[in-house]
Amino acid sequence: MKSFERTGGDPEVLAYWTPERMKAAKSLDAPGDAEWVENEARAVAGKTAEVAAKPAAARISQSVTNAPPPVTNFSITNGKLFIGGYESGSWCSASAINTSSKRVLITAGHCVHDGQGGTWLQNLVFVPGYNAFNADHDPVGRFQAYWLRTFNEWINNSNLNRDVGFVTTYSGGDWNTTVVNTIGGHGLVYNGGTEFDTSIFGYPSNRDGGNVMWACWGTATDNSILDNKSKITCNFGGGSSGGPWTWNYDNASGLGSVRSVMSTVNSEGVNKGPYFDQAVVDAMNAANADW
Repeated sequence: MKSFERTGGDPEVLAYWTPERMKAAKSLDAPGDAEWVENEARAVAGKTAEVAAKPAAARISQSVTNAPPPVTNFSITNGKLFIGGYESGSWCSASAINTSSKRVLITAGHCVHDGQGGTWLQNLVFVPGYNAFNADHDPVGRFQAYWLRTFNEWINNSNLNRDVGFVTTYSGGDWNTTVVNTIGGHGLVYNGGTEFDTSIFGYPSNRDGGNVMWACWGTATDNSILDNKSKITCNFGGGSSGGPWTWNYDNASGLGSVRSVMSTVNSEGVNKGPYFDQAVVDAMNAANADW
């Protein structure tokens, strides 16, 4: 895996993302659903997931109210990941993970690096519970990226089985503390089946223009015996990439365990997410150590 130090902490980066610019940002298009088949891939639909990180409740803020009502609690542990600079804007989705540093976000690999032939993305700012329909678009503030991390297989080959990224963040938000202490953190599970009940959160551009968090829930099914990805028909378009596919999501706490992340969508509205194995846990631990 490779990582990239997003040096900065420049207040001008945060100042750039005014409510008007955040609302006008464009979604980062998900990559095409290319055929990536690994000969050693195995069918793991019924395996029991292992726990790599347990969920943690926020110490400060608990939840925000959003307009769409697909689930009873649109957890502020999820948010919008703005990508761009001073002249343009785009976004993905992301969520906080409970690691010991309390600074790690999980998202899609293509939300931190362009993939084969590309480069690291710049000026990432995470806004938990972003809602352009509210007077306060960033209800608990913003968290700037410090370090980016994804897999060599994504960087070198745009391998969708490794379309997973991590962002280590500076302290920030309205209380100038870590992201998990501010908004809580999901757990992370791995080596489970590719079929599981899930609640998915994100900011799809084809739902309210990506201006408010949406959710989709149901049973993710096995994509194929040759491809370690799960699929579900949410019809979440660009901008939802990187949104968490949570398992055992609890509406009361707004917490669950991330078991995949949004990666692609096809013309039939079928979304797919990569399989979480030990390598994903290793990447999460490396991101935790990046601070």
